[in-house]
Amino acid sequence: MGIYMAKWIWKFGEFEIYHSLMLHDRRQQYGYPEPVVWKMYAPEPVVVFQKKVTTAGGVFRIHACGHVSTTIQTGSKLWETEKYGGKTEIALKAGTVTVQIRVSNLKTFPCLFVEGVIESDESWEADDLSMNFEPVGTDSLFMDREKTPEIFPFSYAPISYRKKEKLENGVLFDYGKETFAAVRLLHLTDQKVQVNFGESQEEALDHDWSVIHFLQEPKEGELSYAPCAFRYLYVSDEGAEAEAEYEYLPLEYRGNFQCEDELINRVWHVAAYTFRLNCREFFLDGIKRDRWVWSADAYQSLFVNRYLFFDPEIEKRTLIALGGKAPFKRHINTIMDYTFFWFIGIKEYYQTYGDRKFVRQILPQMKEVMAFCEGRESDDGFMREKQGDWNFIDWAPMDKEGALCGEQILYGKALECYGDLLKAAFSKDIENESRPVDTKQEQGLELAEGYGRKARRLYELIKEKFYDKEKEVFIDSFESGRRNVTRHSNILAYLFLPCSEKQKKDIYEKVILNEAVRQITTPYFKFYENQVHCLEGNGRLLEESIRKYYGSMLKTGATTLYEEYDPAMKGAEHYAMYGNPYEKSLCHAWSASPIYLLGAFRLGVLSTDVAYETFDVRPDLGDLKWFCGKVPVPGGVVEVCANEKEIRVWTDVSGGTLWVEGKAWELVAGKETVVKIRHLSF
Repeated sequence: MGIYMAKWIWKFGEFEIYHSLMLHDRRQQYGYPEPVVWKMYAPEPVVVFQKKVTTAGGVFRIHACGHVSTTIQTGSKLWETEKYGGKTEIALKAGTVTVQIRVSNLKTFPCLFVEGVIESDESWEADDLSMNFEPVGTDSLFMDREKTPEIFPFSYAPISYRKKEKLENGVLFDYGKETFAAVRLLHLTDQKVQVNFGESQEEALDHDWSVIHFLQEPKEGELSYAPCAFRYLYVSDEGAEAEAEYEYLPLEYRGNFQCEDELINRVWHVAAYTFRLNCREFFLDGIKRDRWVWSADAYQSLFVNRYLFFDPEIEKRTLIALGGKAPFKRHINTIMDYTFFWFIGIKEYYQTYGDRKFVRQILPQMKEVMAFCEGRESDDGFMREKQGDWNFIDWAPMDKEGALCGEQILYGKALECYGDLLKAAFSKDIENESRPVDTKQEQGLELAEGYGRKARRLYELIKEKFYDKEKEVFIDSFESGRRNVTRHSNILAYLFLPCSEKQKKDIYEKVILNEAVRQITTPYFKFYENQVHCLEGNGRLLEESIRKYYGSMLKTGATTLYEEYDPAMKGAEHYAMYGNPYEKSLCHAWSASPIYLLGAFRLGVLSTDVAYETFDVRPDLGDLKWFCGKVPVPGGVVEVCANEKEIRVWTDVSGGTLWVEGKAWELVAGKETVVKIRHLSF
């Protein structure tokens, strides 16, 4: 029976592929479904599950999503088998046999639950009839045979509107804050009813331009809608009544932050709620307009999750879904840099959780995606845009003629991360250190070293071609001759390229602090620019940025954080984007970055080894007088409090070092460390 309990199993990746397919097919826009704009992948229709078992005999029962056929291999010969067809209760004789259960499912995806003398768990293998058995996929959410993996296990809670008023020959319901809920409308008398969902009141009252709206005939005076995002709900029937049920992922808030500045506290809490709404089957970009999974958005969500929920499962689901399946034919989300961020994100996942099993399971996907990337290299090793590619980086003017600097930096980092992940996958487990390295391991480790060398060669070529010796910073394109300098290329060089300290200082002083260089306008790339400010020790800009940008956003009445914000705009101007009046997402995951920035650069908790085996705590008051907060880590938490006179750190895990004014204090698990300080910033 093994060490596991019975749970639903599936071919690794199929659960995520199926739910990604369902998610990306649900988007509604202006009264009609809006299909996704990139290549999607579908589950395998037939999967074989198998396990070699030794029992004293007994009965096992089969539950499956799909049709089943069971074969028991009793010996080594082909004819030494017993076939049970579609039977769901089978008696095993004492001894050692191999159980094979074939499941077909054309509607959702094949999955299996076995209980009794043998149980389905992580020890089983699966194959899609390509003769390549691999460990199955599982999830602790699915240990009840009655709750199948075909339905994602959200939690639900009834919610009530805060205000109801008659407007424009109908009723406007205000739920007080942005939410994600299923809606049921009652007591409808009109033959056709207009229903508008709005993140703002203006959107809900606009029959033509509210992004999610419907014109429908009620059935027996009722209409029902699948869960979607809204704060306001307009119904063109004055007798309408509304019921709503909040749909959410039951994640536990494990991180927190509090200081004397109530505006910053409010930003933190609104950011946490914004992020929670965008944590669903996967990390979403926003919960209204897209409700899609974008790789670079998800990459930033890894950092926020680390300081708020510290939930590895949503990270794994997101990374698996983004990676697609063989044959991999187009860049993730059609965007070159988003494919590269996927590799970097898997490395971030491994660094955070030390989950070597996951790295091994997702390795076939990584191999497929990397082969696709290498097949698109130019002769000089650079990545140039090909038909169907989106050479993005950010919504900003850049010199994209020929090879773009930022793309090469991210590709180099992807190569480096892939090499590191190969090394992690093929290295011996600690509990098996006595086992000799086999041929497969040797080949894997050699491959890892090869990708490390390839990354280093590309880094040197980037410096040779894109580093402008006269300007002493990086340019977008060496092929155009324009020597254009942007913050984007230089920020990526600072964060991902092995630059010298002088090069980093030049980037910071000649680009980041240079008002003559075009400013970044998106919260997406401000995430990276703020990282650079903090890494340079210019942390006082953090509070200023939070107050000025997010604080003024909250003054517009925002209950979640916007995709983009321009304080010069007024009224409904804040809601327009992409040429439409309400297209801007008012609840966007990348705007939750204050959670990460305050945790990493105020509380100062940063991992210095895989899975926080060692970690630093470097608190910095910035321009605050005091703060207290909590950061989740594997196996526990780190609690940090600081004011102008002392800092206090408590943790229930070992491996931490507190740094104050250049001096180090070892953190002892279960014991509070108190250090008196001399300066406001340390």
